[in-house]
Formats: sequence, C-alpha cells, structure tokens
Amino acid sequence: MVLLMTRPVMQANFRRFAAIVRTAGNWEDAMLKSLAAALVAGAAILGTMHAAGADPVTITFRFNDTEQEVRGAIDEFQKENPDIKVDLQRIGWKDARNQFLREAAVGQGPDVQHSAQVWVTEMGDAGALLPLDNFLKKDPPSNGFADFVAQDLAKGKDGHVYGLPWTTDTWAMVYRTDLLKQAGIDKLPQSWDDLRADSAAVYKKTGKAGFGFPAGSSASGAIWFLANFYWWSHGKALIVQKPDGSYGIGVTPDDVADSMKYFKQYMDGGDNPQSNLAASDAHDPSIMQALVAGNQAMGAMPPNTYKEIIKAYQDANPGKPVPFVSGPFPHPGDTKSSMIGGRMLVINANTKHPEQAWKFAKFMASEQVFAKYYRTQFPAQNSLLKKIDFGAPLKGFAEQFQYARTWGPYADGPVPIGTMWNLTDRAFGTALSGQSAPEEAAKGLLEGIKKQMAAKG
Repeated sequence: MVLLMTRPVMQANFRRFAAIVRTAGNWEDAMLKSLAAALVAGAAILGTMHAAGADPVTITFRFNDTEQEVRGAIDEFQKENPDIKVDLQRIGWKDARNQFLREAAVGQGPDVQHSAQVWVTEMGDAGALLPLDNFLKKDPPSNGFADFVAQDLAKGKDGHVYGLPWTTDTWAMVYRTDLLKQAGIDKLPQSWDDLRADSAAVYKKTGKAGFGFPAGSSASGAIWFLANFYWWSHGKALIVQKPDGSYGIGVTPDDVADSMKYFKQYMDGGDNPQSNLAASDAHDPSIMQALVAGNQAMGAMPPNTYKEIIKAYQDANPGKPVPFVSGPFPHPGDTKSSMIGGRMLVINANTKHPEQAWKFAKFMASEQVFAKYYRTQFPAQNSLLKKIDFGAPLKGFAEQFQYARTWGPYADGPVPIGTMWNLTDRAFGTALSGQSAPEEAAKGLLEGIKKQMAAKG
C-alpha cells in the first residue's frame, strides 16, 4: 500500500499520525487509527488510478451518407472527449428508417441515428426515440433550440421533442453545360416540357443520357421526391388539409397517372437509361459517375450529392473549369417545386448512454463542425445559415428555396410519410418499368393510401 502513495500523501499521513499519537491513549490506538487513515488515502489513490485508466464509453452513430463527410468531426469529438468513443456505422437511406424501427422495437439499434426530418414524428410516436426535452432545458445548444429550423417536424404528436435539427436543404436540378452546348441548348429549361425536350435532344445529338434519375422502386427511393415536385408545381399535393382541419388526398388518379406517364417518357425514349430502374437513391454511384464522366447531362439531387460530384470532377480533372450549374425545378406560375428538407439527429430510446449520446449530437450540430468538416450540407440553424456563402455552383439551390415548401400536411396527417413514400415508390416503379399501366398503378397507389387513412380512423 505504501508503494501506491505519493510523497505528499505520505507526509500528510505522517502528520496525521503524529497528531494521533499526541491525543491517543496508547500506541496501539494510534497505530490502528493511523493505519485506517492510510488505507482510506490508498483507496482514494487506487480509485483515481482506476478512473484514469478506465475504458471509454462507446456509443454508436449510424450515418446515412458517406464517411468522409463526418469522419473529421468524429475524430475531433473523440479528441475533445477521450472518455467517449464513437463507433461509426454506415447505412443507405433506403434502408435506414425501416432498419432502425425494427431494431428499436426489440431494444437494439444505434445510440444516435441520422434521420430524415419527416421520419422523426413517426419514430417518436412509435416509442423508438428518447425525448430530448430535459436535455434542451438543462444543456441546450449554444444559441438555444429556438435557433433551429423545422422545429415542428422535431416533435411527436405528444408534444415532446424527439429530434435535433441538423441540416437543411432543398433539391434542385444540376446540368453539365458542355453537353447542353453540344446539343445546341443555350439556356436552362423553364418548364417540364422544356426539360423533356432538352433531355431528348441531348440523347439524340450526343448519344449521352439526358435527364438521368433514379427510377427504382426500393423503399425510401428518390422517385418520391420527383413525383411530389411534379404535383406541387401543378398546384396539387398528395395530402392536403381541408378547411375543417381534416386531411384528404389532393390528387386524382388521372393526376398520378399523368405524372407517371411524364417520367416514363424518359425511360421509353432512352434518355434515362433502363439501368436506372435498378437505382433508387439520388446518391447512386452509377448516376453520380455518369455526371462526373460526362455521360449524362442532367440530374436531380440534394446539395451534398452535388458537392461530391463537383469534388470528384475536380479530382479527376485538376485545373479544368467545372462544367456544372444548378437551377430550380420548373415552377409554372411561381408554384412550389421542391421541399425545404433536411436531416435530424435522434437518440435511440434504448440507449444505455443518453448523456454521452446527447453530448455527441450537440457537438455534431455545432458551428465548428459545419465550418471545418461537414461542408456538404447547410446547418439547420438560422444563426449559422447567415454565415453560409452559397457560391456560384449552388446558385440554383439558393434560387430553389424561393420555390420550396415544407411537407406540412404530409407530416401532420394520419398516414406516416414513410408509408406513403414506400407506396409511391412501388407504384411508380411498376409503371416506369412497364410492369403495369400508369392508370392501374395510379389507382393502386391512391387506394393503398385511402386504406391507410381509414385504418387510422
């Protein structure tokens, strides 16, 4: 035991022993009392030594985009918090929601999950998420929760906050100006008909793909976004709120069939390759590579995907000017043609380390992360958005915000967005692949949603 004591501790114990000798009735009492004091001091030292060498708490963070976007931020967090280790898990967007809900239902899953904004209410209502109210009250982010956008989507129907808004964005169109020029196109399309004509012209005159978009039917696929953008730009919406406060379907079977026929033209014309029937994600490598390599002229995507495409082009073509520009989706009559979307960080209700999970989530939403590492997304905080320079390549995204809307009734209505999303992807997938007629697929989609609404009462 003596070997574990530092010199100051030994000196302090000697002074205590001398005092005990002066006051104790006999030597034996003094020895016993002194030994007890030494044991207490030694135990304290051992405790300190054990704490210093204790293994860090490990939390898991499941992220739905590329590792390089967050690796630096995670490394810095671990450097600042050596008592916490972050195990990064990667999963694709199309699998993220359903996988998390399945795991959470049986007491498993990651501690912190990267979530689409529109999944949070559903996940919270399902009991899969930890309410964040106490954390926001006792240990709030630097500018408070009021600084965050999309707060309504962060709450469950019970009023509790279940998500920390992390990023905000909107989708826009992306174009390779060199291929447009080769096809004799000197301005960006302003209408859906212009977009269709320009896509066909690129394919006919250059042999390259025109508007290449993911046409697959996988859960949480990108065709969901394109379908809604088309409906919104025509003054329609899949889900609407009625004057009496109830919810209803805002498109007819003809409206849905019309949108299916519109996008099917690209498949039938060959300007969207048939291989894209196997692609469901805007981040699909085949589509990204086609744009980078100059085998595709147009795409639709969020800003993080676009920034990666630009970087990949610059890496492959050092010193060459970037041939990409962005622009808003067609918006006749200044209608809305994209969404104000984004991502949130949520904490699993089953986590064994809630304090560490919150500390990590709060760090990932901090200014230093967006300023130094997570440059592919825009922060979901008003104070930080004011500091963002969109730059020339992202001009179209900035313009698209003027013609963007929230999911609104979709998120508040009786049917979870995830359910409608999956139904829409499957219906469009069968129509675009020719497995069923657009009229049949459209009818099946709306009947499926009506059944869901009836089941919810």
